[in-house]
This record gives sequence, C-alpha cells and structure tokens, in this order.
Amino acid sequence: MKIDEFNPWWKTREIESIFENMKRRDNFNEIVKYVKSKQIIVITGLRRTGKTVLMYHLIDYLLKNQVKAENIVYFNFDFMVGDIEGVFDRYKAITNIDYKNEKIYVFLDEVQKLKDWQNKIKIYYDLYPNIKFFVSGSSSLFIRKRTKESLAGRSFDFQISPLTFVEYLKLKNEEKAIKNPVLYKKEIREELKEYIKTGGFPELIYEKDNLNIKKYVKELVIDKIVYIDIPEVFKIDEPALLQTLISIISSSPGMIMDYDSIATDLKRNRKTISNYLFYLEEAFLIKKIYNFSKNKLTSEKKSKKFYPVTTSLAFLYDSDYGKIIESAVLQNFNFKFFYRKADKEVDFIGIDNKSILPIEVKARKNINKEMEKSLLDFMKKFKAEKGFIITEDYEEEKKAEWFGAKGKIKFIPLWKWLLER
Repeated sequence: MKIDEFNPWWKTREIESIFENMKRRDNFNEIVKYVKSKQIIVITGLRRTGKTVLMYHLIDYLLKNQVKAENIVYFNFDFMVGDIEGVFDRYKAITNIDYKNEKIYVFLDEVQKLKDWQNKIKIYYDLYPNIKFFVSGSSSLFIRKRTKESLAGRSFDFQISPLTFVEYLKLKNEEKAIKNPVLYKKEIREELKEYIKTGGFPELIYEKDNLNIKKYVKELVIDKIVYIDIPEVFKIDEPALLQTLISIISSSPGMIMDYDSIATDLKRNRKTISNYLFYLEEAFLIKKIYNFSKNKLTSEKKSKKFYPVTTSLAFLYDSDYGKIIESAVLQNFNFKFFYRKADKEVDFIGIDNKSILPIEVKARKNINKEMEKSLLDFMKKFKAEKGFIITEDYEEEKKAEWFGAKGKIKFIPLWKWLLER
C-alpha cells in the first residue's frame, strides 16, 4: 500500500464517509483538547475498540478547523512494514510540505510494530517543533515502557477501552432511552442483553448472530493478540498457554488465582504462569483487581481476582450469567479492589474522594437478607456510609445502623446502575 492510499484527504479534502458517519466516542472530547499542544498523543487499547477510527475523527476535526489536508499524514504499520524516515521521505516527495517551516500532524497507527519507534520519534520531536505526533498501539507495556524510557515529558497517554453501556446506546442512536430510562425500561433491558454478548466492540453493536459474535471475538481479537501481538513484544514459547489461561479466566470471571495451584494443574512453573498472566493484562485481555486493604502494600500482597476485560469473552466461553454480570459491572467502572476475609466477601470496592463504596452484584431474582451480610460487615469495619447491591430488577433503599453510626444500603437494577454511572 502506498502512502497516498493511506491519506485520501490529500485529494478529497475529507475523510472517507464510512468514518465520518461513525459517532465519536467519549474519548474524543478528552483527547481533542490536546490537539494543539506540542506533546505526543499516545493512544493504547484492546484490538478492535476503535483506536484507528478515533484517529480518523481527530483528522476530521483538523480538516474542519482549517488545517490543510496536505499537512496531515497517516500511516498504519499493521498493514505495511516501514520506518519513520521512509514515511517522511515519501510524504515530502508527494506533498512538497516543508515541515521545518509548516505545522504538520503525523498519525502513526500500531506503532509498536516499528523497531525502536520511540527513539526515532524523539529525534523528530526534538529537531522539528512543527511536527505534532499521534501514535497508537495495542500493547500497553510496549508503548508505556518506551514512552517512559525515551519520551518522558514529551507525551500525553490515553487508553481506549471497550464501549461502556452508555456509549453503546449512543452509538445505536438511543439517546432517548438514556434521557428517559423509566419510559424505555423494556428497550434498555433488551439492549443490555445484546451489549453483554457483543462486549462493547463498536463493530458488533448491530450483530445479532451469536456464532458470528463468537467468531469475531475469537479470530479477530484473541487469536490476533495471542499469536501475533504478544509474541512480537514478548519472546514467548507457548501461545497455547495464553489461550488456556484466557479460557480459565473467561469461563469463570472473578476467580481468585492461586498461581501455584494453576502451575501444578498445567504442569508449568509459577514464574511462567505469573509472566503469561502479565502478558495478557498488558494486551488488555484480562483485568486484575486486589483484595482491599487501607494499606496499599498489603493489598498488593494479598490474593487477586481476574476478569476478562470484556463480557464478550465470558460469553464466548459460556460463563455463568451471574459472573458475566460481574464482568459487565467491572467493564463499566474499572474498580481496582474486592474484599474477602474468612467467609465474608464483597465483589467490588470503589474509592471516591477518599470515601469507600462497597458493591455486591446479585443476578438472582429472589432477594433475601443473606445478601446483605457481607456488605454490612464491610460497612461496619471500614465505616462506609453507603453500600450497593446490584440486582436484576429489584430496587429498594434500606437504613443500616451499628454502634451509633448510620448508613444505607441501596438495591438497584443493573440497567439503571449502568445508566447512572
């Protein structure tokens, strides 16, 4: 592919309509604030979550704000092997742009595939102040480690995640449901079922066929990461072991991982299991949360839970519905902690302005007092004033009192919780 084929706006003065007609993700409004700054914009995230489309939307923004089309160049290293010097040489040969004297905007997609990219960009960044770089990548560690090593103080980092439920509804033009959820409760609950299956991948929002959804997630996301992305960054010997660990975690989201036990079962050593889980985290396929303690170091040392990063992985591996719902909550709120001590366990612990918020997820239709026990125990111990129990459709607010202190437990349906985020 030639560089001019990556940049059709040099002729048309606009991005392709297929991208222009796509709704902008929430991240766009955050990133666009830094378009005029000197710093490099670094965009990372899971495959197929819209990093490339986001770049096109930023290009569209520039074109509509009087930036000349020839002053914007895009190159994707996922489709074509190249180097930065070659990109600039071909760009200058076609456009005759003198970037020593003119402001240009350079978009480099899937930059982790370019050897020593960070040092090459650093040279251009330091020598040519008129160049504004935007780079994307599908490996968190590879990008983050390199930016810290060579681009310290020269970059702003942004992570693109699978769609939240609110974003999903926006992309499906369901703003009316967001604004009036009570009126559109039935429709919202139906959309929630589809959202959980498709997992927040933008390309799947209109897909109804379960087999097509599973094929997409397996072949275009998991297999690409396991057999291409991770081996390109980390020198691994067993991609199949990555697949095994994904299936274990995705079939039972929220499991507490005992590295020694897993290593024994899989006939590997503990270090290998630890490393491979780390690679999966850095590739954005799984998420780890810690057993809560007010002492951060203690939390790091205690047991850890693992979840698939998107509900579509849990759907792919036919996980229990209640566990898929837990994954949906984590996907939308990015909690960092759970709580477990003896027989008391709380699914998620949120920290908001130093206040502690315990959250239990109960997908059952029948609600009983047993569900409150662990939550109340945690609230008493850590003096939390409020706790939530996320249900299928039950809603109630109850007062709780202990030792002269007061608090409240709120039962709230999942669909409403997700909309009120």
